Parts: sequence; C-alpha cells; structure tokens
Amino acid sequence: MPGVIAAGSIPTAEAGAAVLAAGGNAVDAAVAACFAVNAGEPTLTSLAAGGVMMHRDGATGAVTVVDCFADAPPLRAEEVEGYDFDAIELDYGPVKQVFHIGAGSAAVPGILPGLLDAAERWGSLPLSDLVAPACRMLREGAIIGPAQARLARLLEPILVREAATRAIFAPGGRYLAAGHRFVNPALAETLEALAAGGGRAWYDAELCPAMARDFGPAAGGLFTAEACAGYRVELRDPLTVKWRGHTLHLMPPPAVGGGMIGLMLDLLSDGPPPDVRSAHGLRRLAAAMAVADGARRDAALGPDAREALRRRFNGLVAGKAPLGAPRMGGGPPSTTHVSAIDGAGNACAITFSHGESNGRLIGESGIVMNNLLGEEDLHPEGFGKAPVGERLATMMSPTLMQGPGGGLVALGTGGANRIRTALLQAVVRLAGFDDDVRAAIDAPRMHFEGGTLSLEVFEGHPPLAGLAREVVEFAAPHLFFGGVHTARMAADGALDGAGDARRGGVCRVVR
Repeated sequence: MPGVIAAGSIPTAEAGAAVLAAGGNAVDAAVAACFAVNAGEPTLTSLAAGGVMMHRDGATGAVTVVDCFADAPPLRAEEVEGYDFDAIELDYGPVKQVFHIGAGSAAVPGILPGLLDAAERWGSLPLSDLVAPACRMLREGAIIGPAQARLARLLEPILVREAATRAIFAPGGRYLAAGHRFVNPALAETLEALAAGGGRAWYDAELCPAMARDFGPAAGGLFTAEACAGYRVELRDPLTVKWRGHTLHLMPPPAVGGGMIGLMLDLLSDGPPPDVRSAHGLRRLAAAMAVADGARRDAALGPDAREALRRRFNGLVAGKAPLGAPRMGGGPPSTTHVSAIDGAGNACAITFSHGESNGRLIGESGIVMNNLLGEEDLHPEGFGKAPVGERLATMMSPTLMQGPGGGLVALGTGGANRIRTALLQAVVRLAGFDDDVRAAIDAPRMHFEGGTLSLEVFEGHPPLAGLAREVVEFAAPHLFFGGVHTARMAADGALDGAGDARRGGVCRVVR
C-alpha cells in the first residue's frame, strides 16, 4: 500500500516501508517498525517499555488513543527484603543526571501488549509478517548509525554492568559504535515464539512469569506475574484542540504532555505565530513554556484555570525581569518515536521508552527490562509515591494534526520534558508558518524550564541577555531537543515526511 513512515533509524524505517510495500496498512507498518527498533535503535527502548499510540481510522476519521504506558507494580519497597534500587549518574555534556536501576526500578511494561492489541484491532497482516523484518535484522545484524552511536554512548555505564547485557551491547569487549553490526538472535527467537504462540496468550504464559522471577521480591523487585498478566491496554478519546484552523489530537490524562501542549497553543493563539528568530517571538515561546511548566506543578492544566494562566502569560511577555528560577534536568535519551500514514488515510503515531534501561535482561528472551520507576522525570513528587497498580503519567504525546483544507500530519518525539516544547515548535512551524515538513523539523529549537533557557544557536539569533536567569547554548542541532519524526499526507493525497536528524531520523515513502 502507498504510505510514508518516519522513524529513528534506517533499519526501523525500512522495516515499516517493507510492510507497506507488502500490502500492510499504517498500523502494520508502525508495529513492524517498533519491533525493528530493537535492531536499529537497540539502546533507545525495548519491548519491556511503556508507550502511547495515536491511531486514525482512514474510513471513518475516528481517532483513538492507545495507552500502553507502564503500571506501577503491586508491591511497595518496604515490603521487599533486599530491595534493589541503585543510583547511577549519566553524563549528558552540559548537565549530569542521576537515575536508578536494579530490579526495584522495573515497572510493569505495556508496549508489547499495546502493539499486539493494535495489530489485532486495526492491522491487516498476520503477526508473523510483522515480526519478520526485525527477526531478519536481529540475526543478520543491523548497522548502528552515527546518531545512534552517540545516544548509545550515554548509556554505556548501564549496559555494560551485567554480563548478559554486556554480551549483547559490548561483544568481545567492544561497546556499540558507529558501523557496529548489532545482533540479538535470542530476541529474534522470542519474537517468532510470540507470533507462533498466539501473541498476548504467549506473552502472559511465558514472558510474565520470567519477569516475575527476575524482577519480583526474590530478586529485590516489586513484580508479580499476576500484575503483568493482568495488564490492560486502555483505549481513550484524544484531547482535541483547535489552533489557527488546524485540529490537533493530543494525549489525554493521565499523560500530561498533551494538556501542556494544548495550554501553550492556547496562550499563543493571539497575535502572529511566535518565531524563535525574533526577540519578541522567543520571549512569547519562553513565557508560554514557563506558564505550562508552573501549571503542571500546580495541577492547573484544566480550562477553568485558563484565565489566570493567560494573565500570567501576558505579564511575563510584557515584563523585563528574567524568567523563572534556575532548574534544568538532562532527561533520558532512551525514547523513540514512529509515525506512519498510508494511502487510505490511516495513521499511527507511537512513542515508547524503557527509561535508561534496567541494565538487565528478562531471562533468555533478549529483552532489556525498563527502569521507569527510577526515572526522576516520571516521579516529580519523589520515588515510591506512585499508587500501586496504577498507570504512570508520561510526557509522551504522539500527535495527529489535520489541516483546514484536508491533509494529515502524524508526529511525535522522545526527549523527556522537552517532548512538549519540541512538538509545540514543530506544530507552530507547520500550522503557523506553513513550513514544509523538512523545514519545520530542521528549524532551530529552544526549551524553557524553571529559569533555564536552552537554545540551539544559529546565525543572527536575537539577543538573549536578560531573558532568563540561565542560558545554555547548543552550538548545533542537538538530541537534547528531541527527535520529531513526522509523516504527512497533503490534501491532494501526496505523501512526504521527515526524520529528525537530531536523533538519527529517517523517512521512507512507498509509492
């Protein structure tokens, strides 16, 4: 089927393109690409991750959110003797950040149940066809590109700690580098067993007991097999907002990213679209980001708070004092995104993450476990506060945007707290300036959080003095600002897209 797919690596995108060429639809292509992430982007996420998905039915136009993010396990740390929760510091260049790994950092994953549910609900090809490209790559090897090698380097302290993961990510003592041919035949066997064994039934019967054994109380973790097998994929209605004639479908609660993007767009609805290349546009963007950041902390993202938030926004734009009080986090690089649209107007956008990874495998499956309970960005109120058995909140916000004259865009990104601001700026360029996709994704980005303005410097950028209490300049486009992989169908049915080079993005169009 004709279609377009944008993803974070050549192997990922080509797996989806191969499925489109074989007659699959956008969901088939996106699911196959997510399986192939494990070959092309093996340190960015895994099949023991949490994720969220946005789906559009081309026949009806109905948009559905598939919430397959992680659940907090049923046990508390104080209930587990020998609770395993180790701190580790990762170096992001401008900043360092502490994360936690070990058996106690593993949340109940949801991405694999989510992918299986979506493929069964909306896909058109058998599961064996969807895992086939990934299995071939995992056995024959997928070449690690330069961008993926840079991302992998950040996680080396975690991925070489244990012998089992070291054997996969540093075979022969050589850690992943550009040009390295990555293989993981054990994962290929797992995927084939999954397809042959009935999908979710095999997952519940085989993989869940292995997770409970390796990440349950006996291992210092919080898992039970019942919690894993009882995991439910939740279907939700999207948060829908209008901006400059465009309709955007965003992630609803309990995810927080969609509400923050919607708030920022609302604040920026008056006046010309903000341009980071002008001093006034830069301040408006920073002010909107500051207001949304504060609204999240105060749990004030709802419409009843908008008047007060708009007054604050207007005051920040008009004021001359530096914005905010310094606070900046690095955030994990270990999130990726896939966007796909087919010729029938079906669309699928999937974002998923395993945090920084747990540094441990699930049995002999070849799957690296998540550390989503050890990631500070997911637990702003402190570790161990998430209600047991409940869905964790996430900043992820795969997004669908429809234009006033037709047309459809699917986009999303990784990047922790920069997810919301990277997507905001992509939407502003596409809807506010009518940029083509490549120009919108390549445009310089900024991020404001607390009192820190982070900015990709560019020729002729406006003066920054006095705008924020702290300014961090990046000399070139940087992975810090996410990887907004974008697919588009124009109103006349033409297909195009762009992978974000900040995170090794690739786009493939199937005619």
